[in-house]
Amino acid sequence: MNREFLKNAGVPEDQLDKIMAEYGKDLQAEKDKAKALSTELETYKGKVNDLEKNAGANEAVKKELDELKAQIEQAKKEAEAKAADEQLTAVIREAFPKDKKFVNEYTEQALINQIKAELGKPENKGKGVSDILTAMTKDKTGIYENPNKPGDMSGFKNPDVEGSNEAAMRRIFGLEPKGDK
Repeated sequence: MNREFLKNAGVPEDQLDKIMAEYGKDLQAEKDKAKALSTELETYKGKVNDLEKNAGANEAVKKELDELKAQIEQAKKEAEAKAADEQLTAVIREAFPKDKKFVNEYTEQALINQIKAELGKPENKGKGVSDILTAMTKDKTGIYENPNKPGDMSGFKNPDVEGSNEAAMRRIFGLEPKGDK
């Protein structure tokens, strides 16, 4: 991600430095994770080299070696995919309006997943995250919390009919006294 990408995505100039700083933090975190994975990968490579030296004609060792190589390759692919997904998630979160709060975490995550899916569609080629977000949330309710929360209104209480004078109540409502017909 670079400044040009964010400009094309519709991010205002005054937000670019903040986004790039946050992206830098996220990128450093991902680099640290990659370094840890690289260290782990080197450990596996060392084990692979040891096995290759001792493999010789032993078929069982060769099979274990092949399995270990496959595991290393799979772990590498998964780590790369996870890092790319986390970067995309960070970019999407940065595009969310800062003045609005989601009604819950489930709604936020669903919107992130939906934006990821929309980015992969051919009809959205060239569109930025902000454009897709705007299109998805336009005229929708229940996504963000209402900043104008309704006041707490106490309900109406039932009148105490038991202790009241029935004749007086009938008179108030313009009814004839009970028993008079």
